[in-house]
Amino acid sequence: MEKTPFPALLGHTPCKSKSLFVAGVTLIELLITMAILAVIISVGLPNLREFLVRSEVSTITTEFSSDIARTRIEAISRNGCVTMCSSTNTNLALNSPAGTPSCATSGNNWQTGWIIFSNPNCSTTLNTPNANNPLLVVRQAGSAQFQLTRGVSAMRRITFDSRGLAAGIQSNFTLTYIPEGINSPHYRTVCLSSAGRVTIKKFLESCP
Repeated sequence: MEKTPFPALLGHTPCKSKSLFVAGVTLIELLITMAILAVIISVGLPNLREFLVRSEVSTITTEFSSDIARTRIEAISRNGCVTMCSSTNTNLALNSPAGTPSCATSGNNWQTGWIIFSNPNCSTTLNTPNANNPLLVVRQAGSAQFQLTRGVSAMRRITFDSRGLAAGIQSNFTLTYIPEGINSPHYRTVCLSSAGRVTIKKFLESCP
């Protein structure tokens, strides 16, 4: 009588075992990886910083020029004066209940923030919005690494009349990235006409 192997008798075929190998990371591979990361970071960080600074410059100049234009439009649409002024306490608007920011009475840096409010009597001394002179816009303080100042002397308020004109405001402002100074490629000149037209000049270009 011929004998049948036991696995075949049960209808099974022999199984082949598989070995699982886990590869480890050698010290040399780890050092190479760290060296590559160091190169990537050293190259990438300056580019990231440059991008962030350029983005902030664009944001500041765009918001400033846009709010000047809005002040002028509000004055025309309301048929009365509207004032935009620098403010050092714009954070009051964030309180609960909300407070009322006021115009700065000293200083020359619009990066501390600004407000826009109705000023139908065209007052040059009205510094705090109220029920008769409502607050329209609040721009919170920006990065302390930038300064937005008038080039010659302090100008803390801009008031447009019902015709969209603002006597005596024709001037220029300078946006300075403090870590680099006026020789920085991020330096900007903000040119402002009495009609409220704003143009942005790069570097040390003069206003028209």
